[in-house]
Amino acid sequence: MKKSGYACGPALFRKMDWDALKAVAEKADIAVAESGCSRGHFSDGHRLSAGTSPGALMSADLVILIGQYSMPNVGEYHFSPDAQYVRIDPDAGDIGRNMPIDLGIVSCEKAALEALAEAVPSMRREAWVAELAAERKKFEDENAEYYKIGLGHKDAVHPAVIAQQLSDFLYRGELAKEQTTVVAGGYGIARYTRRYLRAYRPGQICNGAYQYGAIGPDCGYAFGVSTAVQLGIGPQSAYRGAPIVGITGDAGFAYSGMELETMSKYRMPVVMIVYNNNAWGIQSGGKAAHMYLFQENLRYDKMAEALGARGEYVTRPEDFAPALKRSYQIAAKDRVSTVINCQAKREFWQRAQYPPGFLGKVEPGCMAYDH
Repeated sequence: MKKSGYACGPALFRKMDWDALKAVAEKADIAVAESGCSRGHFSDGHRLSAGTSPGALMSADLVILIGQYSMPNVGEYHFSPDAQYVRIDPDAGDIGRNMPIDLGIVSCEKAALEALAEAVPSMRREAWVAELAAERKKFEDENAEYYKIGLGHKDAVHPAVIAQQLSDFLYRGELAKEQTTVVAGGYGIARYTRRYLRAYRPGQICNGAYQYGAIGPDCGYAFGVSTAVQLGIGPQSAYRGAPIVGITGDAGFAYSGMELETMSKYRMPVVMIVYNNNAWGIQSGGKAAHMYLFQENLRYDKMAEALGARGEYVTRPEDFAPALKRSYQIAAKDRVSTVINCQAKREFWQRAQYPPGFLGKVEPGCMAYDH
């Protein structure tokens, strides 16, 4: 084993399975990166979390993939080409399904982790933990630079502004950082917001699109998630009744925006952020551009008002944070949903014109689109 230790990609286990995983990780200083449906079971605040340290994953020499939903395709994770892979899954047919595996273990995840906890030596890999921390800071510094660039655009709301100010509000303001559940939807906007979102407990980030890459379920999914929070179901029990935040794009809103009527009818306290860049996806040029363009500056906030919710129209970066705070307070006090319609530019996705442009995915952990 090299200096760097391991990286793990766990699946959606029962609580005791996550306890077993944590025991293994902490005994041998093994870094853990979660798949999309599992964010928060291993807190982003843990010293061994690699969810926001993507650069460190290239140093891992042994990768243990645990459970169905951590099975990546080749190239989906950014591990070293020299890394070796162990796969633990109760279904023998799933081992090696998408990529070559050096050692497959057919077992209940809990049983395998408990056996592993007994077998691994107790070790402290301070150099590995320091590398995780350094890469985490590098990632945060990169996000801060994007935010600085975004603030320079005064005539529209850059996605980095939404991402950073939402993150500040949720995790560094008056709210307990574990409180607010977020439906992490959208496509282009998600390339930014998912970099800044954090999960400190199970069920805090809900990924509606998941591995199928579905477009548009976000408002409908937000209603379902809000229902779970209002009723205090499962991991939401400690946060019963709290508002939630949903994120989508203008194309996504076109699919399920009518769910604002449902939210209003059942008085669900949802703050729905709509990234409005006047276009479908990232298409903004070429002969077929007209097929991807929407009418300029559509007022999704007014549509929300017509459906019984509130609307906020944000056209400048300095107006987003006040609109977010106001909407959250009204959701908490009066159980009224709000659409915050953030007016952007489709050209923001063009890297040559508006760097950093359309960002690539960062896997695993902080993005976790596909697994």
